[in-house]
Amino acid sequence: MKKHWLRGLLLGVSMALLLAGGVALAASLYFTVDKECVVCWSGEGVPTEDQYLNGYVYGGWTERYPLCILAKIDGQILLDDCDVGFPPEDPMSETEWFPCEWPENDLVPVSVLGGEVSVANGPPGPLGEWVYRLYQENDVGVEIDRAQVRFLVAEVCEVEFVPEPGSILLLGSGLAGLAGYATLRWRTRE
Repeated sequence: MKKHWLRGLLLGVSMALLLAGGVALAASLYFTVDKECVVCWSGEGVPTEDQYLNGYVYGGWTERYPLCILAKIDGQILLDDCDVGFPPEDPMSETEWFPCEWPENDLVPVSVLGGEVSVANGPPGPLGEWVYRLYQENDVGVEIDRAQVRFLVAEVCEVEFVPEPGSILLLGSGLAGLAGYATLRWRTRE
């Protein structure tokens, strides 16, 4: 029994990592962005250059429950709404641009946020870290699923290296551990 403790430890850790990675990858509601940093638009009209546009893909919601969105800029809430008029198609994709300053009439048209949003009592400006969180609540108000993205709106964006998601690392570590366990077990049979 004492000589097989390493095998048991390796199996336990590998199964935990594999389960954690699998659960993280199996989440149903998802929300992704094309860029981690978007340059704000100070011109007239709608921009057409790619540096001013950020694309989104979101889906996986349960049609039975309402889809809610929480939008924050540097921690200040811009919108928290569960009556968002999302189309029934799943998945959805949108492209959005951001002004460098709020307009004078305090109404900002934002496609992902579901129409015009009043910024009169919201964050002082659009520059900063944006957080979009999609979530669904069941009939008694308990959150059943969520997805969140973060990105920066700035006047100048520097390109940063983005590492692989942690869930892929967990899944790979679990598989590598299982391979190590199988190797140890194979060696003890011989």
